[in-house]
Amino acid sequence: MQRHVILPERGVLLVSTDVHGNLADFQRLEAIFAAERAREPETHWVILGDVVHGPDERAQVSHPDWYGYEDESMAIVDRILAVEAAAPGRVHFVLGNHDHGHVGGPHTAKFHADEVAALESGLSEAQRGRLRGLFARAMLAAAAPCGVLMTHGSPDSSLERLDDLDEVPLELSEMSAGQARILRSLLTSYGQPEAECRTMLGNVSRASGLDLQVVVHGHDRDELGFFRESGNEVCPVIFGAAKAAKRYVRLDLSARYENAEALRDGVEIVRLYG
Repeated sequence: MQRHVILPERGVLLVSTDVHGNLADFQRLEAIFAAERAREPETHWVILGDVVHGPDERAQVSHPDWYGYEDESMAIVDRILAVEAAAPGRVHFVLGNHDHGHVGGPHTAKFHADEVAALESGLSEAQRGRLRGLFARAMLAAAAPCGVLMTHGSPDSSLERLDDLDEVPLELSEMSAGQARILRSLLTSYGQPEAECRTMLGNVSRASGLDLQVVVHGHDRDELGFFRESGNEVCPVIFGAAKAAKRYVRLDLSARYENAEALRDGVEIVRLYG
């Protein structure tokens, strides 16, 4: 199954991460995508996973600035399916570790002891089918000739070829040890040392024919709304940041991004509620 996508050489690229059941944030991203498409039909949106598993009641009360919203995970899944249908080939869903739990991965325990069970117990059979269907066919990475690799977590050098991702099963019991290491890195790594990241980008670039210089990833949180690390990694943050600080990334697919500093706050790193 195809588990990676190569984006075109022109157009606009939006990248968002980790909404964790926050429907208002997702609707804001939808509105931004619609507005960009009205200006530039060749607009792509890469969603870097963890769209499900919102805060429980205790978190909503104890940290309202970050977690003061109801969990509307299933509504977001249905909206992703709808926007995919409305913009064929322009919306690319990349699996996150919380999403993975619903299709053969480890069950996460951020707000509930078993978040997969907590969410699915409240869904109908049809809803569970739609949710698992989206996650089962998800990408594991997206890449663009402008120099950017996009994944949920920041991968280590176990990732050598994007084509190898197409052979990775999502069921843990079906993976080889090497595939399990690649998937663990893609879904659960918060960041890599500079040398490790450069090695990975170099290997993937040679194998793909792309010149990849920057990893844009999710999986982490930061109250400031984004962070850069290692010269090659950028993490825009929605979940775990206050409303005014939440960020997404907007790139020009015809440009070149040679390092993390090339993604500038206020230009390529954009406030969700600007």
